[in-house]
Amino acid sequence: MTQFEDKFMEIQASMISLAMEYVQNQADKIFIYCVADGFYRFDVFFKTNNHYLDRDEIASYLPNEIDSSDEIQFSLLRIGAQDIERMVKLCQEYNREHPTEMWLIYDAQKNSLDSRYSYEGRYDKDEELLPRLEFEKWFEEVKSKQL
Repeated sequence: MTQFEDKFMEIQASMISLAMEYVQNQADKIFIYCVADGFYRFDVFFKTNNHYLDRDEIASYLPNEIDSSDEIQFSLLRIGAQDIERMVKLCQEYNREHPTEMWLIYDAQKNSLDSRYSYEGRYDKDEELLPRLEFEKWFEEVKSKQL
């Protein structure tokens, strides 16, 4: 891999570590949605014990207690957005186009990452399109397909 690819993967690994830290390594899968389209948006949901759960629901399904307070959730989102900003700066540094959207699926049991990227900048073109609604749409799609 090139130096750029290594650094890009490090940023993705940082996002996964952040999400795993939030659930104290108790998730089977992590689903991360990122937007870098004139703004930065990071959000995450989880699969544990065959349940698909948003970050504010997961605490009641984990064997060990976690701190899912608003303060911790806001920190999770803020730090995730900072990782997205780092990714954009990395792409600029290497004169690469940055993804405007990323969908990351980390399987903790297999230690594998599946990723999908978009470069089309949908949010700039459609004022009605909202990241939270796109995140919720992906959440429902993943749940229905049992990914």
